[in-house]
Amino acid sequence: MAAAFDSPKYQNSLICCSPRTADRDAYSKSSSSTSGCVSADDSFDSLNQIPKTIATKKLKIHSTASRDEVEKAVKQCKELILSSQQCSDERKWLVRYLVELRLRLEDLKDTDGQPRLGVSIKGHHFKQQITPQNRKQYCDHCSGVIWSIVQGSYICSDCGYLCHYKCVDYVCRVCAHVVMTDKGCLEMNICPEKGLASQNYKCAECETALTFKDTWNEPRLCDYTGLYFCATCHWNDQSAIPARVVHNWDWDKHYVSRLAFQMLQLAWNLPYIDVESINPKLFNFIAELEWVHKMRKDLEWMRRYLCACGAGTHLLSPLFMQLGDVNKKYSMGHLQSINDGTLEAQLTVLTESCRAHITSCALCSGKGYLCEVCNNNEILYPFDSGAIMCGKCNSMYHRGCWLRKGQKCLKCVRLEARKISQVATDDTDSNLEYDIDKFVE
Repeated sequence: MAAAFDSPKYQNSLICCSPRTADRDAYSKSSSSTSGCVSADDSFDSLNQIPKTIATKKLKIHSTASRDEVEKAVKQCKELILSSQQCSDERKWLVRYLVELRLRLEDLKDTDGQPRLGVSIKGHHFKQQITPQNRKQYCDHCSGVIWSIVQGSYICSDCGYLCHYKCVDYVCRVCAHVVMTDKGCLEMNICPEKGLASQNYKCAECETALTFKDTWNEPRLCDYTGLYFCATCHWNDQSAIPARVVHNWDWDKHYVSRLAFQMLQLAWNLPYIDVESINPKLFNFIAELEWVHKMRKDLEWMRRYLCACGAGTHLLSPLFMQLGDVNKKYSMGHLQSINDGTLEAQLTVLTESCRAHITSCALCSGKGYLCEVCNNNEILYPFDSGAIMCGKCNSMYHRGCWLRKGQKCLKCVRLEARKISQVATDDTDSNLEYDIDKFVE
């Protein structure tokens, strides 16, 4: 009873405020002696709460136990129940453990005692959980508690979908990893809600009928997809929404469905967000984001120098390779690090290290530029804040020199004059050839 009310299916629901709450609390207090069951919610943390009279008896079985071993454990547990005193803590604990053993036995009967180590369905790649967990686990299909000691369970190696052994054949949710791979991007519209009528008043995942009159099937809105889900498919998980972050820099967490929650977890560290094309005005309001964006451009130029230098390859760290790419996209993890200031500090240290190597290395500094206006010996680089590069010929100038020349590139002026002179010469040669041909005729 208590475990049922703890299920995510009933979190933030009206059922938690029912008059039976007091009875449930009283029941949980009266049955606290049974919390020492080895397959309870906190099984490994409460092993010492097993009644002392049976603590020495080896009742615990492994999660990979065979059907014969489970049947033997059931028989032993029955004998202990009959030999125990009525209404004692020992009998209460044994009865609860017997129920869990019977659940485990039913799971094994469905497969004739041959457990399936792996199952592939709906894009999921399920693997059987062998090691019992110390924390509460709930089935993503039925939202029931998974007793890790006596009940078999599967977990998807791609998206983390968790379900009972007996629920794996009834999974209706497509793997979140498959959905994100096919889509290749995040939803950039803020809660694109269409309404219950567009869903025919059914859950967007399992197609369960939704109604506001029944608290058991109340519709729950997913702030990421804008769709409505039932309580089994929507556990009121909270997450930051990418669209709200990019458009409003809003990091408040909103309720999302289980599918959306798994999708956001998978895509959290993947560079899917092109802030420069979606909302370029955001750089004007978030100073940290603008500074990081500038450092990413500088790192891209530094990468070209370091890739051609054998002594600078040690600076090509995973962080540098991830942020110095040409697509200039961000992940939710990057934006969160910008918000708390950690990414800016890391990039500052990395940028200074790369700059120090390039300016001191003979090979890297030899690929620098000289300003044609002032003709001094100062070496300029594309990542210098006091230098500017021509967008056509990639020539470098001091910003002051560039402004004095009216923002005109001297090299481009020479190339344009040479091109005009070449065209005039070609026209003259063609006219001469025409006159000679006419004279010959």
